[in-house]
Amino acid sequence: MLANYLRVALRALRKHRGYTAINVLGLAVGIAASVLILQYVTYERSYDAFHTDGDRIYRVQYDFLRDGETVFQSATAFPKVGPAMIEELPEVEDAARLFLHYGGGVVRVTAPSEEGGPGIERSFAEDFVFTVDPSFLAMFDYPWVAGDRATALDGPGEAVLSVETARKYFGDADPLGQRFRFGNNLDYEVTGVIESPETSHLKFNVLLSYETLVQAWGDGFDTAWGWYDFYNYIRLTPGTTPASVEAKFPAFIERHGGEGASAGTVFALQPLGDIHLTSDLLQEARVNGDGTAVTFLAIIAGLILLIAWVNYVNLATARAVERAKEIGVRKTLGANRGQLMRQFLFESLLVNVLAAVLALGLTLAAWPLFEALVGKPIPLAPATNAPLWLAMLGVLVAGAIVAGLYPALVLSAYRPVTVLKGAFARSTQGLTLRRGLVVAQFAASVGLVAGTVLVAQQLTYMRGQDLGVDIDQMVILDGPGVQDSTYSERYDAFKQEVERMAGVRTIAASTEIPGNLIYWTNGARQVGQPSEATTIMYRMGVGEDFLESYDLDLLAGRRFRGTYEAEQPNVILNETALRVLGLPDASQDDLETVLGEQVQIGGDTLSVVGVVADHHQQDLQQDYYQIAYVHTPYVSSYFSAKLTSAATDVPTTLASLESAYREFFPGNPFEYAFLDQHFDRQYRTDRQFGQVFSFFALLAIGVACLGLLGLASFIAAQRTKEIGVRKVLGASVGGILLLLTKDFVRLVVIGAVVATPVVWWLMERWLDGYAFRIDVGPGAFLLATALTLAVALATVSVQSLRAAQADPVRSLRYD
Repeated sequence: MLANYLRVALRALRKHRGYTAINVLGLAVGIAASVLILQYVTYERSYDAFHTDGDRIYRVQYDFLRDGETVFQSATAFPKVGPAMIEELPEVEDAARLFLHYGGGVVRVTAPSEEGGPGIERSFAEDFVFTVDPSFLAMFDYPWVAGDRATALDGPGEAVLSVETARKYFGDADPLGQRFRFGNNLDYEVTGVIESPETSHLKFNVLLSYETLVQAWGDGFDTAWGWYDFYNYIRLTPGTTPASVEAKFPAFIERHGGEGASAGTVFALQPLGDIHLTSDLLQEARVNGDGTAVTFLAIIAGLILLIAWVNYVNLATARAVERAKEIGVRKTLGANRGQLMRQFLFESLLVNVLAAVLALGLTLAAWPLFEALVGKPIPLAPATNAPLWLAMLGVLVAGAIVAGLYPALVLSAYRPVTVLKGAFARSTQGLTLRRGLVVAQFAASVGLVAGTVLVAQQLTYMRGQDLGVDIDQMVILDGPGVQDSTYSERYDAFKQEVERMAGVRTIAASTEIPGNLIYWTNGARQVGQPSEATTIMYRMGVGEDFLESYDLDLLAGRRFRGTYEAEQPNVILNETALRVLGLPDASQDDLETVLGEQVQIGGDTLSVVGVVADHHQQDLQQDYYQIAYVHTPYVSSYFSAKLTSAATDVPTTLASLESAYREFFPGNPFEYAFLDQHFDRQYRTDRQFGQVFSFFALLAIGVACLGLLGLASFIAAQRTKEIGVRKVLGASVGGILLLLTKDFVRLVVIGAVVATPVVWWLMERWLDGYAFRIDVGPGAFLLATALTLAVALATVSVQSLRAAQADPVRSLRYD
């Protein structure tokens, strides 16, 4: 029986080679595109899935509320939280704290000589350096490479390196037992090597023992409550729900916070597996993914596959008239409906198998391009990935059933007497379904094009906005990181040397630069206000030329100009800082009254000496930060060198900067970047999302038009005699072309009407994630409708024009 099914199916597919090619190609492109997208979606959702107890690990989120309203939400909490929870909450099985050395630092290594002689002194600018509890290695299942996981970070002066970092520092030599120096001249011995997978929201290069900094910095590093720079992860006992633990947090906070200190403090538990795609809190360890974008791409994958299946259904039901006599003869010869249904389902399965084989080849060929498009080295699932292949098999079977079931039901239901008399040729069976499916196809197409247009408009809007800060012609140098007793003299000499260069206007030191998250945060309030009025304040240490170099608009007061000692009790605030502190701001047109006000920031009482306009510290997805600028001329995190507008020989200027840097800060790596390029990197994820969205939206339209081409060709063929009669009676080519295309125009317009409210709502939800955003208007949808209509008309007109220009004598010869 199967052999007969195969023989009949192959005969039918060979007989209609054009339609077979359209079906197979459309399905293949749809399957390949869906596999590519779903592989990316699976990759994004696989973050932190490799941890054995990942479903029981949670991060403690710290929220601060005032008068019931959230002031800030932080991924970090207090160092006392983890140990206290283990001690007091029986549901907490284990805890681990991490302290991120924000901005990294300089690592100095004495690498072994290949000839066995004296070691080679080298230095590296290192980032993603964490100080961690030893329990971190037991709680998280990062693949272990060398050393003893159980004891690697137990004592002071111990460190674990990632595989890449160990190779960078020591080459092919055994890293275990090697030593290096990091920040504040603390020495460490390498006691372990570990893999740091990309699919972890905690990507690290160096892990340092927690005990080292407790001994170096004091017990506050271990027991402080209020210093919220520490990631706290806890593992719950089996069977414990996070809600039952969160219910105990208020009493826990009250016990440890002390009188007044617990007001406004709220803890929540974030599931480990949700952090990468759903968390965007203050002080995230790295930039997380975008769960909304991933969901959108999964929807696109489903739409492309659905459009490909719709093509098959449309063409199969449209060809019903041609298959009708075949069915009538087979029924007359004794075939029952069940056998016929199995025949057509088998034919559908065969088309899907052929499409799947072709799709596999397309996927492999397109993989490098796809990786470049998403900007990530996503591993292609190996042949041993059983879940993937089971999913593919499921898609194959589902495709065969979804695409083949309705045509099988329609075709197998024909009455042989009616068919063989020729009455069926005038039947409209399946017409309503085909029209509905075409509407669905073009609703999806219009929606995808509109989404692409809106994404592009948002990206253009963000990149075209005035940042409020001048980042052009700004070169950023990584500071030496470590300060000693001679640093201030060396920095002053370096600054004087640089500012004498022909291509440099100014150079200023700072703790942060535009484009970076400001990690230095403190509680802040007006002096005299109760502790309940405390809000979050971003704090930036700057040299005296910083505000002028970046052309920050001074609204009131003055910039820093005095000595460090004279300016130490002073602060300059931006407009948002005034608002969150409850001080008069620019909207009240009374900024001069702010000057001289006393504010408490952290443990310092500072006097306001100036007010500057807000600027975008990060991309426009973030709102304006409330920033307090404090005079810190000898900070060593970043040096901002403002080039003169006449600096045409930039390579020579950079060489001069490097020479001066190495002269005054010997032994430190010279790292630089142009700030406009550094700032623009923030938009990389959005750009990649836009590129992926656009590419697959166009692909979806292409698949839809492929089916439309086949459908238009078939309809034109079915109306050949009608067209011949109309031409004999005097109809023009243009009139016939209009006749054949007007129905498709109507269906595209209906699809646009269906798609618009749904896509409007979805894009509003996506844009809600941006503090500065465009408004969704009808323009994008009108443009999407026009573009989709133009593509559809171009596709249909190819076949329609051919039919309209055909010689009517040939079509009417036998009538």
